[in-house]
Amino acid sequence: MRAIAGFIVRLVGYALVLGVVDRVADALWVQYGLDGSIALQPFHDLGVELLYIAPLPLALFGFGVLRQPALFIAAFLVGAALTAPWATAHFTGI
Repeated sequence: MRAIAGFIVRLVGYALVLGVVDRVADALWVQYGLDGSIALQPFHDLGVELLYIAPLPLALFGFGVLRQPALFIAAFLVGAALTAPWATAHFTGI
């Protein structure tokens, strides 16, 4: 029972963090004017799907020895999601 409770806590925690990051990244995507480019839409969709799906595997494997790698992957996803709109706008010239 304790393992299930730990899984649920990890799942909710990862889902909340990555969900908030997704909303902020969406707002940045619109702020930089990238929502009007149809050529960039697949990149945005892939990022959103990744942030929606990532909490489940992170929560499933994020205990014991794999806890630190799971936290690192979550932090990497947060950093990538928050910097992707700026980098995309900067390198595409939009």
